[in-house]
Amino acid sequence: MLKLLVYADGTPDARKALGFAAALRRRLGAELAVITVRPGTHAAEEPAPVGREIPLSQAAALPRGPRILLEALAVLVAEGVLAQPGGITLRDMSKGHMFVCKTPDGGRIPFYESFGPFVESLNREVDEHGYDLLVISRPRRGKMGRLVRGDATRMLTLDLHTSLLVVRGGGPQSRYLVCADGSAACRPQFALLRHLLPAIAPPVNLVFVPQPAMTAAKIEEVHTYLGQARQWLTGCGTASAIMTPAGSSPAEAILLAAGEDSVIVLGASLRHDVYRRMRGSLPMEIMRATAASVLLVKRPPEAGADFQKDSPACPVNDGADRSGPQPGASR
Repeated sequence: MLKLLVYADGTPDARKALGFAAALRRRLGAELAVITVRPGTHAAEEPAPVGREIPLSQAAALPRGPRILLEALAVLVAEGVLAQPGGITLRDMSKGHMFVCKTPDGGRIPFYESFGPFVESLNREVDEHGYDLLVISRPRRGKMGRLVRGDATRMLTLDLHTSLLVVRGGGPQSRYLVCADGSAACRPQFALLRHLLPAIAPPVNLVFVPQPAMTAAKIEEVHTYLGQARQWLTGCGTASAIMTPAGSSPAEAILLAAGEDSVIVLGASLRHDVYRRMRGSLPMEIMRATAASVLLVKRPPEAGADFQKDSPACPVNDGADRSGPQPGASR
C-alpha cells in the first residue's frame, strides 16, 4: 500500500495538491497524511492549546499552522475522503504539533505541523514514517521569482528523500507521459507506476526522444525495451502507446508533447550530485519550464525484480514485489 504525504500551506495552489492526493487515496486505498512546515520554532508563535478538544468553531483563534491544517481538512472533507469532525485535539511532537481525523471507512489521516527548515522538516517525516510520495503544488516561476522567493521545487528535486509529485496543470484524469529510454535512471518509474496504474486513465504514453548522437543499434535497443514495457503494461491491464516527439533537445520535445494538461513521469538523474547542483539535469530543466504536473520517481526498484516474471494480473497495493521492466542497458 502506498503511503502519501501531501503538503499544505494555505494557498489556493495547495488545494490542487490536496485534490490530487485525495483522488489517489480513493482510487488506490493509499495511506494519506498532511503536513505543513513553519519557519522558526514553537516560541515564534502563541502556544497552541494542546491536549483538549478544540471545536472547529474556534479555529480562527488558533495559531497559523493549525489553521492551515484545518483548511486542508475542509478540502479533504469536500473530496469525500475524510469524515467531518466536530473538533480536533492537538498533540505535541518533538518539533511541532499534530492531530488525527477519521475517514468514512474507519481509517485515520494524521495532520502534522512541523517547525524548521523546509526540506529538512519534510525529510524528517518521510524518514520516520516511510512515505512513498510527497504531493505538493508549486507554480512555475520565472528567473526573477526564483531569485527573490527561492526555488523550493529545485531543493525538493535535489534533496527530498522520496518521490515527488509537483501538481500544476495536470490532474488525476490527465494523460500520463512516462519518459523511458531503457537507462538505469528510468527503472524506478515502473516500480512506482505499478502501484499507480489503477488511478491512471489509459493509455499510458511511453515517451522516447531519439538524439542525433545515438547509433541505430542504440535506438533499436530502446525500442525493444519500450516494446517490453508495453507488454508489461498490457499484462497489468493498461493500454499504452509509444511517442517519439522531435525537438532541439530532449527537454523541448518532452515539453511540447506534454502541453499543460498532463502528468510527466521522470526518473531522478543518476549524475553525480555536484554535477546536478552545478549544471542541472533533465528533471530539473523540465520542472523549471513546464506548466504540466511532474512525477519525479526517486525510489529504486527492489533487488532482483523482473517484469517478465510478473503475473499477467499485475497485482497492486500488496506491499510485495514492485517490479517493472528491466532495461538491457544503463546510462
